[in-house]
Amino acid sequence: MEHKTCMSATRRRKTAGFTFTEAIVGIFIVALSAAIYCSLLPMAFKTGKMVGNSNQASSLVQHKIDQMRGVGWGRLTYKELSNAGIVDASPNAAPFNFKTVDNLSAIYVTPTATIDVADYNTEIKKVTVTLTWSGSANKQGNGTITAMALIAKG
Repeated sequence: MEHKTCMSATRRRKTAGFTFTEAIVGIFIVALSAAIYCSLLPMAFKTGKMVGNSNQASSLVQHKIDQMRGVGWGRLTYKELSNAGIVDASPNAAPFNFKTVDNLSAIYVTPTATIDVADYNTEIKKVTVTLTWSGSANKQGNGTITAMALIAKG
């Protein structure tokens, strides 16, 4: 009887572990997963940077719209916008620039930032704010954000 017990214990020990083939397959799967993860990481960082820059551009454009609303319908002229620090010194006719006044070159590669003010009708002005940037692939890529608002008299 003791002999049977020893055989059963020996069998249990052999089936309780992993075979060499199972271990190799497991290591291969872990290595493959790590390689895929590492290859996707740079793309994830680039995409994250692009999304961050688009969100920042959206905030900047919305801030410009809010500044224009703060100035008000009757003061949407070059002189008033320049005195309020909303637009650059040039050009002094629409579309105005705001690249320098907001130091956009520190944030974006080759930015173009414009504000166009046009009469929508006699009581409403249409303000269009556009921010466009371009850059190298390893920085943030290219993008454009445009927002329009109607500012009423009164």
